[in-house]
Amino acid sequence: MQHANAILAISSTDRYIANLKGNSNQPYSNVLVAQYLNQPPYSSDFQITAPNALINGYIDRIIVSQIQLQYYVPTVVPGQNDLIEFYIETSSGSNSFEFATFDLPYGFYSPQQLATMLQVFLNTEIYGDADGKFFVVYNQGIPETYTNIGFTITLDDSGRRFYFPRPALVITGTSILQSERLLKTYKLFGITAQNSEPQVEQLSYQAPTFLYTPYIDIYSDALTNYQKLKDTDSSTSRRKGLVARLYLSGVGNPQHTSYSTVRTLDENGALLSTTTTSNALGAEPFVLTYDLNSSKVINWTPDSAVNTLDFQLRDCYGDLLFNAVPAGVPGTGEVFNTEFQMTLLCIETD
Repeated sequence: MQHANAILAISSTDRYIANLKGNSNQPYSNVLVAQYLNQPPYSSDFQITAPNALINGYIDRIIVSQIQLQYYVPTVVPGQNDLIEFYIETSSGSNSFEFATFDLPYGFYSPQQLATMLQVFLNTEIYGDADGKFFVVYNQGIPETYTNIGFTITLDDSGRRFYFPRPALVITGTSILQSERLLKTYKLFGITAQNSEPQVEQLSYQAPTFLYTPYIDIYSDALTNYQKLKDTDSSTSRRKGLVARLYLSGVGNPQHTSYSTVRTLDENGALLSTTTTSNALGAEPFVLTYDLNSSKVINWTPDSAVNTLDFQLRDCYGDLLFNAVPAGVPGTGEVFNTEFQMTLLCIETD
């Protein structure tokens, strides 16, 4: 038997609700102005509060029916996976190395764009010019061109070697943030401990990961307040109040990392130019809609209306999802809000 239900439609942008001046009973959406001004609260941690109950009735349980997500976490996240450290030999065969480091600019990048950017920064850091001795390419193992799958970084400078150092593997105190930042950058480019050996060429020894987080967890303490069986996960954080885990590959066809080479020939068949393009999940914003096959059923109590709701979005590391460029980074004030909409079915008691 189908029970009667009422829809409670939630949007993360409903956090921008204002009241007419002098009248708290006349709320209105302030979303356009708030987004224009880049105002907090941001989408990863907020509350939705209305003058009256969001929904009022003899509610027995709430079912999460549908979720739509607008993913807007860049490929390179400022302060998270944007740090490159390396050592370069002072001269060929000297076995003496000097340290160099730089920050990558944040934003959405295809694999090919990441290769180009890394090449420019490596050369500028060492040679003071984008056209130096470092060459970086990205490929997927095209037989007639490359053998390595991922990034290939070559130093063509009379046999000089370079390497990417190991971060602090025994992490204590304040070093944890710097080490994690470096390890996340290594994950982006597929760099492992094997790249800590001096070579004239460094390869991706694991598959580069362009999607910053493979899933997003949505938490709400208020929404799960009346659950007797509390939510949890297999991580060390074990937070309660998990409403949904959104897997960003979506449902359906596999999400491919594409790579293609286009060769332009003249009228006589001679090669004029070669253009390489690539793309990957995480290289650009996208939208996903989830029709939940196994919907989450949340216990509620008929004695309480649904008043204020709180939400948090967290990434696979347990951190609040990135949404604003931190102070001190060029571009401070730029916002990357990952928004969501959620349909809740509120079931009446018998």
